[in-house]
Amino acid sequence: MAPRSDSWPRARNHVRLVAILTAIAIYLAVALWMKPGAAGRISDSLAGWPDSVADRFHKHPDHPIDLNTATAAELEQLPGIGPATAAEILRFREQSGPIRRPEDLLAIPRITRRALDRIRPYVFVGNPR
Repeated sequence: MAPRSDSWPRARNHVRLVAILTAIAIYLAVALWMKPGAAGRISDSLAGWPDSVADRFHKHPDHPIDLNTATAAELEQLPGIGPATAAEILRFREQSGPIRRPEDLLAIPRITRRALDRIRPYVFVGNPR
């Protein structure tokens, strides 16, 4: 019985995958053999990473923040707002003028309805100038 014509590419892909995984395993073995402490340093540096990401969404400012007068540092105190989003809010405020209501933030691509609902209890809009 002749082999099916479509089984050859599948077998070749399987061989490639095994070769790649073998090469990675050899590389890691040699790297750890040459520098035994390297694995500990890598894992130590990544140990707090999930916590730092989760902390971004669990932080809360000490007092309500006025969206029209807040600095980047104050905006970064809001849950889910990092340096890039704070800069986008400031840029939006400079280009579009004072924010009239919190929903105006939805015009910023980084702010979704869910993000707005998360920060709404911690922000207010003062008198626009």
